[in-house]
Formats: sequence, C-alpha cells, structure tokens
Amino acid sequence: MTPSERMFVVGLNHLNASVAVRGRAVVPSGDLPAILEQLKDLVPLEEVVVLSTCSRVEVYAVGADPRRGRELVSAWFERRAGAAVLPALYAFEGADALGHLFRVAAGLDSWIIGETEILAQIKQAYQSALARGRTRRVLNRAFQEAIGAGKDVRAATGIQNGIHSIGGATAMMAKRIFGETAGGEIVVFGAGPAAEAVVRHLAAKKFDRIVVANRTVERARAVADKLGGSAATLAEGLELLDRAEVAVFSTAASAPLLDAPSLSRALARRRKPLFLVDLGVPRNVDPACAGLDSVYLYDLDDLKGMIRDSMAGKLAEKGRAEELAALAARDCLREMNKPPRLVPETRRAEASA
Repeated sequence: MTPSERMFVVGLNHLNASVAVRGRAVVPSGDLPAILEQLKDLVPLEEVVVLSTCSRVEVYAVGADPRRGRELVSAWFERRAGAAVLPALYAFEGADALGHLFRVAAGLDSWIIGETEILAQIKQAYQSALARGRTRRVLNRAFQEAIGAGKDVRAATGIQNGIHSIGGATAMMAKRIFGETAGGEIVVFGAGPAAEAVVRHLAAKKFDRIVVANRTVERARAVADKLGGSAATLAEGLELLDRAEVAVFSTAASAPLLDAPSLSRALARRRKPLFLVDLGVPRNVDPACAGLDSVYLYDLDDLKGMIRDSMAGKLAEKGRAEELAALAARDCLREMNKPPRLVPETRRAEASA
C-alpha cells in the first residue's frame, strides 16, 4: 500500500448537514487537543488532523487499514452528534481524499466559492496537529501543498472576486436591509476571525457605533481598536439590544447566548426592528427569537440562500479553478508516493551533530 493509499477523510459540511447537525459535531478550539488524542488512540491512527469550522467538520487521517479507520471515525461522529449525523457523512480514501483537501483549500467546496477564511482555518487546524506531533510524512506534505495550491488557484483565477467571506455576505445583507448609508449601532458578539471579518466589512457601512462583545474583553478590544469600535463583555453587549440596529453572533458558546424571553424584555424598550445574524455553530441565538415581532433572524443557511445569485459570476472561473486544484493534487500524490531518499550514514551523523 502506497503512502497516499493510507490517507482518508470522513466529514460533513454545509451541503448535506443542517446548522443543527453541524452544531452537534463541531469541535471547539479548546477541545481540539483532547479530540486529537482521543481519535489517535480510538481508531488507532498514524496521523490525524481535525478541521472544524462553521461550515464543516472533517477528520483527515492516515492509518494502516483506511477502510476500518473510516468506520471507526464514522462511529465517533455518531457518538458525538447522534444518529442523525450518519446520512450527512461522506468519506474518501487515497487520491480522492487528497483531491478533496485541495478543493477545500481552494474554496471550491465552500458555499461562497473562493472564500478566503477556509484557507486560514485549514492552516490553523494543521498547525494544531503538527504542534502536538499528530502529523508525519503524509499529512505534512498533503496540508503544506494544499495550502500553497489554495493560494495559487485564487491568484490564477477570479474565484475570489466579489463576495469572498462570511463577513462580506453579512455586510451585503445589511446593505439590502438598511441601504447604502446605514446609521445606528452594531453589536458583534465574538472576537474570532469570522467576527473580525464581519466588523471589518460592516465598518464601511457608516454605522454610528460598533461594539465588539466577548468573554475576554482584551480580545474584544484588540478587534475593536482596529476599526474605531469599542469593547464590551458579553453581558454588556446583550444590554445593548434595546437600541442596536444589528447584532451579529459569532462565538464558540455551546448553548444559546440569547433566548426569546430575554430578547422580549429588550424589545419592550425599543420601537424599531432588530436585525440578528447568527453565525454560531452551534447556534448562539435561540431560533424561537425569530417569532418575536420586529425581529429578523438569519443563520448561516439563510445567509447562504440570500447570496446564491451573487455566485453566478464566479461559475465561469470555477471550472478553471477545479482543473488547477486537481492538477496540484496529482502532483502532490506523485511526490508523496516516491520512496523516501536514504541519507548516507556520514550525512546523517553531520545532521545530528
């Protein structure tokens, strides 16, 4: 069995799993070290990387028996997210697994074609596994070259033109609702990359004030200071819902930060609509909030539907991007399967000296 034939991936994404299902499978960043250990010992695996974002949860792995490995990782998903996750799971082995990784890195498997955030997320997932000694020859080459190819494909085509991030999509939604010259106040809950992208895009919409609320105020201040906003705790941010025009939720909270009774009390103190965007997986806002008067609640799946038409212009570039990603994956596969070069004893001694 060649090195590449031992590689496989099992996962789910926005194409075949709802926000609710993805929310049960998602791996918070703080849990990642324990999950990497758990998977490596459970399957067992020679190498493993876990990629967990708001749009996908995937386990990339290398094992002596890929078919058995796929079965055990699928069982891990079921234990984590329940039986409802099974119909949504996909799995690839060997060249197909490698090709899938390259498509994901190029933004070709994203609901915003060519999105840029996924590349940083892949790099972070790989570095987390690398730092803990969970990658070796196969996944090191696969991820390093996929990241490079992702950059090259975007540079050589127009797939990242127009909207290319969740932050840009959220800003477009705000523009549709408030027009070109919005006013008032925005509260953004969370200080991660997605929240920062939202703040960056919405800052250009001329809102009077932007507040970044986070569990750690220092993190909130680091994001807010870049764009002239202010920082707050989560509790302080929730208090602002009686006057804000827009509230964007993008935290790693395991339970909703905002429920219908709390929002109802805030609505009693205001006389205008409230626009809520929930980018959290699992959800940060109780879906029951959508049933309240003057509340417009959108989650990731709603956002996906709203910008579908804007993707039409990228389709002409997508075919070329697919070809480039596939070519890069084939080159990586060929290099991966070459026998490792033997280092002469003299050179080996010099290297260790």
